[in-house]
Amino acid sequence: MSKPDDVDEVTGLSMADMEAAGEDLYEHRDQASGDEVPSEPATDIRSVVSVRFSRGELDSIVAAATAAGQPVSTYIRNAALATSAAIDVEAARRELRTAATALDELRRRLGSAA
Repeated sequence: MSKPDDVDEVTGLSMADMEAAGEDLYEHRDQASGDEVPSEPATDIRSVVSVRFSRGELDSIVAAATAAGQPVSTYIRNAALATSAAIDVEAARRELRTAATALDELRRRLGSAA
């Protein structure tokens, strides 16, 4: 081994040793022994997505997550889900009209009270 980077931190094996073991296992895969274990696929299959941020971007995200009392990954996930939801434009327009009507009524009442 020429560099310490050639050793896997988890197994303690060199990359060459792991490659050799992988090739041996693949070559003898039809000779596997042991009891067959039934399995069921997970109903809630999850995916891990890698996202790249600049140092400045990450600093502001970490600060916001800390202020929200959430782990950074949870904060990023919640933000992504919140912004990816479909917006009901017609419902938003109705709410805006209702708010505008309420403001007009408030303006009218304040104007008549003066």
